[in-house]
Amino acid sequence: MTFDRLFAGSVSAMACLGLVACGGEEVDAEPVSTASESNQCVPLAEGQYYWDGSAFVVSPTPPAAPAAEPEPVIRRTADGADWVTALERTFPDAGYPWMGLHASGPIAVLTGLAPDAEAKALGFASGRAAIEENAEAAPDVTLIVNGISIEEGGRGVGDALVSLSNGDVDAMRCQAAFNNTMRGRTIMFQSNLAIISPTSEDLLDAVSGVALLCNDYAIEIGGHTDSRGSNDYNEVISTQRAEAVRDYLVERGVDASALTAVGYGETRPLDRAETYEAWAKNRRMEFKVSERR
Repeated sequence: MTFDRLFAGSVSAMACLGLVACGGEEVDAEPVSTASESNQCVPLAEGQYYWDGSAFVVSPTPPAAPAAEPEPVIRRTADGADWVTALERTFPDAGYPWMGLHASGPIAVLTGLAPDAEAKALGFASGRAAIEENAEAAPDVTLIVNGISIEEGGRGVGDALVSLSNGDVDAMRCQAAFNNTMRGRTIMFQSNLAIISPTSEDLLDAVSGVALLCNDYAIEIGGHTDSRGSNDYNEVISTQRAEAVRDYLVERGVDASALTAVGYGETRPLDRAETYEAWAKNRRMEFKVSERR
């Protein structure tokens, strides 16, 4: 292999050497100083030569360049900040210094610790409007969840959803997120009907967020009733209510093929006592996660 020219220099002089592999043709090099050097034959190992940054080295094949790390995809506002941070900066001026924002894919959760229920409602309404009006967020966010807690009150319904989105999603974490979201809470319906009460929409939005993150798994929505009424009626109403919840989740973007609605009626009570407390405990919706078949 032939190097056409190899330059070696110092402050006082430079010389150009014409080098060839032994047995090859000489390459003339024009001197660049008064020093006169003859072309020299030097032995070169066989292979391909490449410059490693400080010297020529020989290798059967040059080492592959390391793969470049993919650039993270970050939606940014005009001033260079991501839209979540940019919106959070506006909350104190709007009167909600305690409010935060968490986003994961199509889901945005407003978080924080409100001083009372009224501040929670007003803060959520303000935060929702800010997200919907934000040009960076609006095209991608399809579900806004009220995850705000109240001082000396209940935890926000979005707590488990935020935890689930911070890490890898698997069946065990999905099941835990459903359980934690529903713990101490009940999806309410109009009396003797399969119509979801508006008071349960915040809870169902949080459930929808968990289901969206767990779309790769099968999710059974199980409806249960108390022991009052006939067995046949309880089976029918529990099925209809489970289907209503399924429809709600699908409307929020959950894959319909991941969801199954089942009505168990009064056949699986948690408490067999004939008391108001037992009846309230037995009227419930349960979400069970499993691998898709």
